[in-house]
Amino acid sequence: MGSVAMKPRRAALVGLVLLAFAAQPVQAQEQAQGKGPPPADIFKTEIFLTPYSELGDGAGFPRFNGKILGLTGYTNYFGIRDDNGQIPRSHWSSTQPQVEGAFVLQLTQRFSIRTKATLNSSTNETKDNAFSDLGTDLNNLFAAYTADNYALYAGKVDVGYGDAWHVIDGLYSGFTDGSEFRGAVGLGSRYTFDAPPGMGTHSFAAVLFKRDDSGLGKRMSFNDGFIKPDEPPAYSDQLKSFVLSYDFRDLPGLDGISGGVDAGRLQAQPGYGSSANTVSARLRYDRALQSGWNLSWFNEATHASAFHGAPVDNNNVVTSMSFSRDRWQLVATAAARKLSASDATLARYGLRGEWDWAVSGAVTYVTPIGFIFQAGLTRQRDQSLVINQGVFRIAYQMEF
Repeated sequence: MGSVAMKPRRAALVGLVLLAFAAQPVQAQEQAQGKGPPPADIFKTEIFLTPYSELGDGAGFPRFNGKILGLTGYTNYFGIRDDNGQIPRSHWSSTQPQVEGAFVLQLTQRFSIRTKATLNSSTNETKDNAFSDLGTDLNNLFAAYTADNYALYAGKVDVGYGDAWHVIDGLYSGFTDGSEFRGAVGLGSRYTFDAPPGMGTHSFAAVLFKRDDSGLGKRMSFNDGFIKPDEPPAYSDQLKSFVLSYDFRDLPGLDGISGGVDAGRLQAQPGYGSSANTVSARLRYDRALQSGWNLSWFNEATHASAFHGAPVDNNNVVTSMSFSRDRWQLVATAAARKLSASDATLARYGLRGEWDWAVSGAVTYVTPIGFIFQAGLTRQRDQSLVINQGVFRIAYQMEF
C-alpha cells in the first residue's frame, strides 16, 4: 500500500485478441514459461495472486492447491508531527496478525478458478493497540484461462496502474495509494508475442474494471459480522475504468533491463469527484554480482489528472534497490510526490502543494525451514503528517 502514514505495506488489442492481466509485469508470465530471472517470492510477506500463480505440486486434473502465509508484525510509530493537530499522540505501537490464503482449483491444463482471502486488522487507531478489529476479506475470486502466449481472466481481482504497489519488496512501495484498486471486479488478458530470436520479449495487456459493490465486498468482522467498508471506493460501479499496458524485456544489447508503460482512466462514481487519466512508466535492472549477490533496481514515475477525486494533478516517483544473496535481502526505497493545482483548488480540498517524500530500509532473512524475519525503518512526510515507523515481522509460508 502506498502511504504508510498509519500502516506499513503489507499489482486483444481490440480486433486481435484481449490482451493480458494489466496489473502484472511481464516477468510473471515469463517465469511461468521458464524464462527470465528467478522470482524473489521467498522474501515476500504478501501473496499476490495472478493467472500464472503456480501453487503447490500435483498431477492430473482436476486438482486443488494452495498457499498460506501467516505473519505477525510489531510496528512502533514515533516522532510523529502533524501540522494540523489531528493526531492526539506522538508515539504508539501496534501488534497485529495477518493470514493470507490463496487457492487454485485447476480444472484442466489451462482453465482454473482462483481465490484469495485475508484475515487481518482494520484499525487505524493512533494509540497502542494489539490484535484489534480483526476480520476477513475476500480479496480475489476469478476464473483464468492460461495458454503459452496469452491469458484471459474475469472476476474479482487486484488491479493497479504501474507495478510499484506489488513489485517492490520490503516495507514500503511509494505513494501508490491512489493507483491500486484491490478487489475490483473486471476482465482482461495479456498477450506475449513470439518475437524472432534477438528481438526481445514484448507483451500487451488490457483490463476493464469497476468497484465491487456486491456482497463479496463485505468484511466479516469478528465483532460485528458482515459489514461494508466505511468509505466505499470512489471509482465507478460500472465497467468504465480501464488500464492498457505494454512490457518489454531481453532487448538486444540491454541485458538485465526490462520496463513498460501503462495508460488508462479511473472513472469516478457520480457525485464522488473527478475522473482521473493516468500514465506511468517503469524501468528495472537485474544483474548478478560477485560473491553470489544479486542486484535489482526498480524505478517508476506516475502522473494522474486527479487525486482521490479532487481535480489536482498527482505526480509521483519511486526508486527501490534490493541486494539479495542466498537467504538474505537488503532493500532501500525512496519516493516523492507533488500535488499540483492552483492555491485556491488545493485549499478547497485541504491539500498542500509542497513535496511529499519518504525513505525506507529493510533487511529480510529466510530460514532453511521457511520462516521469514524482517526488520526496517520508514520515515515519511505525507501532506501535513511526518511519521517514523520501526517495524519487525515474523512470517511463515507453506504450500500444498
